[in-house]
Amino acid sequence: MGLAGAEIRRAKLRFGLLTGAVSLLVFLVLLLSTLSAALVGALVGALEGLRADGLVYADFARDNIAASRMAPDVLDAVAAVPGVGSYGAVGTFTTAAVIDGAQVDVQVFGFDQGAPGAPSGLVDGALPTGPGEAAVDGGGVAIGDVVTLDPAGTELTVVGLLRGAQFNAIPTMYVDSGTYADAFTGTNPGLPFVPINAVAFDVTEGSDPAQVASDITATVPGVTGYTRDEAVSLIPGIESISQSFGILVGLTFVIGIVVIGFFFLILTVQKLKPFTLLRAIGTSTGRLAATVAIQITLVVLIASAIAVGLTLLAVRGLNTGLPVSIEPSLIIGVVVSVWVFSLLAGLLSIRRIARIDPASAVGAR
Repeated sequence: MGLAGAEIRRAKLRFGLLTGAVSLLVFLVLLLSTLSAALVGALVGALEGLRADGLVYADFARDNIAASRMAPDVLDAVAAVPGVGSYGAVGTFTTAAVIDGAQVDVQVFGFDQGAPGAPSGLVDGALPTGPGEAAVDGGGVAIGDVVTLDPAGTELTVVGLLRGAQFNAIPTMYVDSGTYADAFTGTNPGLPFVPINAVAFDVTEGSDPAQVASDITATVPGVTGYTRDEAVSLIPGIESISQSFGILVGLTFVIGIVVIGFFFLILTVQKLKPFTLLRAIGTSTGRLAATVAIQITLVVLIASAIAVGLTLLAVRGLNTGLPVSIEPSLIIGVVVSVWVFSLLAGLLSIRRIARIDPASAVGAR
């Protein structure tokens, strides 16, 4: 530790520049990962947090719940499939609403109380239990606020606040099935019945959700069954968004590791003569290698601390309309990954140190 610290103190500018560069790269990894999770969560959080083992859509929906329309009698057909335990109808549509005097687009979800298909992520208040009540994610509402759906004119009192339950990255409201039917009929008058978009189901104990979903597809005409995770992953556009952000994060991560690896390799080459003298007077290869490892660890830890601070400030100052927050698990995962791969990159320097021949110290200076 003494040798590593002494060198850092003598070359403050050199190590300071490296620490600054690494902190910016770690900051980009953290910020891009956070934005990716926030965007995907705002687009599909409603399905990710749905309390159900699986979902059933109309087979023409192309894996999109918003495009699915089914008659209510499909519930009985799904219930008759072996392995299906409890089940419930889920409906959703997009409409305009007046929130705090401003007109905005909202997504409305209807679910059957006490059945699969209810949302999760409640942070305050309660889920709706009666007519005219709603639990909301987004829109800047508070418990007790009244939201008016337009053109239906349905007034909804906010009784609960959700997080991570948005759909299509717009404010999302959850109401009971009766309120949903009234709002849907008011927005789409003249329909012979209120269609449902999906059947949410839980499987019986010991049943495999994937197998039950496959059996539903094979047994019930005109529908396709999915596990909940399948339904989320197959939403159009989600895979491309995740891949795009994944490529950006991956490239940034690789650049950071390469910068650290080559910096210490160049530094080692520049110090070959001093290292040779140290080896000649009995300093072990392990101690010199430990010096490089300690310096890498210090650079990564200091850079990561700076990067975490910058990320927290950036997240707090963002005004994207998305529920952006940084998870402690993400911070730990990124920092540990950068540290481990930086040490692996440092093996280039350690390998060069291990090849030093102490006998060549004659004439070294």
